[in-house]
Amino acid sequence: MATFTTWEALRTAIKDAIANHVAGAPCVGEYAIGSRRLTYRSYEELCKLYEKTFYLEGLENTGSRPRASFGRYRRFS
Repeated sequence: MATFTTWEALRTAIKDAIANHVAGAPCVGEYAIGSRRLTYRSYEELCKLYEKTFYLEGLENTGSRPRASFGRYRRFS
């Protein structure tokens, strides 16, 4: 299992694993970044894992946005 500190480094390793698979290596492995463990057992899972890294990176980079209310209070007469 390989451990990474950046999402870009993980994506580079996934691309290398895809290249190794094309060259004939088995397509099985596991990666860890932080507390997340990402496992793949087929070429399709490896491609989905590559796409998932963008989603997970986006989750980490989103901050809490302030809420804005554009309504107004109703007056009952």
